[in-house]
Amino acid sequence: MQTPGNRGYLHEPYRLFHSTDQRDADFDTHYHEFHKLIFCLSGGVTYTMEGRIYALEKGDLLIIPARQMHKSTLRATEKYERMILWISDSFLRGQREPAPAEVFEACRHFRPGDAQRSRLLDLLLALERCPAEGGPGAGLLADTYLIQFLVMLRRLTGADIPAEAPRRDPLFEEILAYINGHLSADLSVSALAGRFFVSPSRLMHAFKNHAGCTLHRYVVQKRLLWAADRIREGAPVLTAAREAGFADYSSFLKAFRRQYDCAPGQLREP
Repeated sequence: MQTPGNRGYLHEPYRLFHSTDQRDADFDTHYHEFHKLIFCLSGGVTYTMEGRIYALEKGDLLIIPARQMHKSTLRATEKYERMILWISDSFLRGQREPAPAEVFEACRHFRPGDAQRSRLLDLLLALERCPAEGGPGAGLLADTYLIQFLVMLRRLTGADIPAEAPRRDPLFEEILAYINGHLSADLSVSALAGRFFVSPSRLMHAFKNHAGCTLHRYVVQKRLLWAADRIREGAPVLTAAREAGFADYSSFLKAFRRQYDCAPGQLREP
C-alpha cells in the first residue's frame, strides 16, 4: 500500500465539484497543497483529520486547510451528495481584504441555520452555473459569487455560528504535536510509546482511529512535506533530508519520487 500523500492537482485559482459518486470520496488518507471545503447536501460522513474526528450531517460545512491529512468514512445509507470547493492560497492572498483567506486558517466544522445555509448554497449553485452560462465577464462573475460565499462564511464563523466540537483525544493530540515538532527524532512506535507512557498496541490503535493511517505512514508524509519545503527554500537536498529525519538517503529519494513524481532538486526549477 502506498504512503498517503498529495491527491489532486489544482492548476487554476479554484475549482468546484458537485458529486454523488462514491468513487471520488476521500476513503484513503491524503492531503492537498490547496485548501478544501466540503458542503454536505445529503447523507452522513465522518472525516478523520489530524487527530480529530468530525461527524458531518446534511447541511454541514467542513473547512480543510492545505496540507491537513484527512480521510472520510460514510455513515448513512442515504446517498452522499456534496459540493467540494478546491481553492489555492495564492487566490485567497490576492484579494484586497483578508476575510477570504481567514476562512481557511484552521480546521472548522459548522452547522448553519436554515436561512444561512440556503444563502450559502445559492451562491455555490450560482458559481456552478457560470461556466455553462458563459457570456461577457463570466469569469469575473464567478469570482464575485465565490468571494461573496467566502465573506459570508467568514462572518458566520467569526460571530454567529459556533464551531461544532470534534471528537478528540488530548493525549493523541500531544503525540501529534511532538511528532510535528521533532521530525528528526526517533519516532518509532517503541520510542513514542516510551516517551508518552502508553503501550505500543494502544499507540498503533490510536493512529488507526484518530489519524486514519499507521504511525509510520504519518511520519513519512510529514517528513516529506518538511523536506520539500526546505528544498524549495534553497536548502541542499541532503541537508533537507537529514533535517527531516531521513537517516537513509536512498529511502528518502525513493519515497520522494513516489510522492512528488520528480527528483528533489526539480522542486527548485522554475
